[in-house]
Amino acid sequence: MTIPALMTKISDTVKEKKIAVFERKLSKGADLLNIEYGIGPYYKGANPSYEFAQALSKHLKIVTICDKDNLRNCLPYEQIQTDINLSNVSDLKTGSKLGLDSTNYVDTAGIVLGDGTPMIFSWNKNCPVSDPDSVEYSVSNKKVKSLNTNCISGIYDINGAKGPNKFGKDVISFNGASLGWIKIGNLEVSPAFIPTPIEVSSFYSDPTSKAYKLMQATGGCWNWGLSSTNNKKNYWAGAFVQCDAMGGTLTTQSQANTIASKILYNGQYRGTALAEDLGLPSKAQFDSMDGNTYAIYGGGHACNSSYPVGSIAFRNDRFMGKFLSNQGIDEYTNKVLGGSSQNGNGYAICVKKK
Repeated sequence: MTIPALMTKISDTVKEKKIAVFERKLSKGADLLNIEYGIGPYYKGANPSYEFAQALSKHLKIVTICDKDNLRNCLPYEQIQTDINLSNVSDLKTGSKLGLDSTNYVDTAGIVLGDGTPMIFSWNKNCPVSDPDSVEYSVSNKKVKSLNTNCISGIYDINGAKGPNKFGKDVISFNGASLGWIKIGNLEVSPAFIPTPIEVSSFYSDPTSKAYKLMQATGGCWNWGLSSTNNKKNYWAGAFVQCDAMGGTLTTQSQANTIASKILYNGQYRGTALAEDLGLPSKAQFDSMDGNTYAIYGGGHACNSSYPVGSIAFRNDRFMGKFLSNQGIDEYTNKVLGGSSQNGNGYAICVKKK
């Protein structure tokens, strides 16, 4: 075995031991809480995760408890590197920010154990009641975890304040939490972003380019209005490439409609908490966008439509999540695809590949 391989093996062994110690401590605290008070849907206030942390602290040595607005007091750095972006600790205020179902996982809270291990978690407010006389454990990879921790999902750092502060490296997922991707129904989606445009002529004249291949794979009339001599910037092509680099794809029509249904009310944009999680404008910001068209680009194109299948375009007076065939090709080319270099006001949302 080479020295680098040996060092990697030692590092992995140390990591596994740290994970096992953390899970054992959390399990013991949850078991003791269950015996005295029970584990179940008891924490139903405005901040159920914070309430649970306070109850847990009576049975587990916790030196610091942080509510969702003060998470930086528990995690000693601001940013965590993920596969797709840098995640800001102070933004992790909701369950969906941890890749969890927002129906069950509402707020978040932070704790620091007695050994200095920090954790940000969300408590399942609809957690089923556990039998205090029955303590069950799951065993995997030499780790023992109490099933009384099943309703706690979050992230913790086995290195404390030390680096590299990277999700999957020293920042560990507990019970399916994730960073970077946001949970919406059965979808995992990226935060919304304005794509980096690609000049049409640079990819349309090269069938081997990543943008050409990804767009062509959608079928239909993906190349409508494009030509090898067009030197305008295309934001849709940029969105394809950036989603692929993240390990995702652009939304289908059905997926776009699922997203739209969560941020609309009677067809109107309302700037919900989920919209904020996605990085979309607040309601006040949106209302000030007089006359501008904003879009979330979809992943296909229909021949009878001047918009990508699955695109969501919205203005201050309406929000539409289907083909939007009532909009002309000029507006589609110039605004949604960014035909003019100054028009980059479309958002892209990627769906994680299964």
